[in-house]
Amino acid sequence: MTKTQPRTVHWWQFMLVGILLFMFILFAAGLGRDTKFIPSPLIGKPAFAFDIRKLGSDERIKLEDFKGKVVIMNYWASWCASCRDEHHVLLGGAKAYADNKNVQFLGINHKDTDEAADSFLERMGRFPYPSGVDAQGRLALEFGVYGMPETFFISKSGIVGAKHIGPLTAEILNAKIKQVEAMQ
Repeated sequence: MTKTQPRTVHWWQFMLVGILLFMFILFAAGLGRDTKFIPSPLIGKPAFAFDIRKLGSDERIKLEDFKGKVVIMNYWASWCASCRDEHHVLLGGAKAYADNKNVQFLGINHKDTDEAADSFLERMGRFPYPSGVDAQGRLALEFGVYGMPETFFISKSGIVGAKHIGPLTAEILNAKIKQVEAMQ
């Protein structure tokens, strides 16, 4: 009978097991998360006051004009494919809330030309609410917009209550409106 030598465990084997365990924990923690959720530092803070030109005219749109109403502020662009997917939801939502004087939809056309935006609305259907122009994207920077479409839900008192990145669904739209309507 031969004696078996005890097996030597090397430091790198412990390290490898530790790294694999760490990677497994990170992977498991990320499984249940919404990949579209990016926390906004604006939630719970006053929305930036703005004064922008209304699409297709020289009229001005100011956030203060909507004080006392929940504002659904949607960033969109004619070049945005996801905006096309979302368009019918916004039209339906605006129609559903048309009689609610406490809710105001507002479009913000982002880095677009009036001609391209007008052509988009002609093809897809015109919004029954105003749309402002953010041709240089300055207002988008203030709001921390990552991409198109993005929607901000602003309370009656002017506080950003919620944000949604990506195309809205009717369910998300209604839930966010209810959430922000409940804010004081």
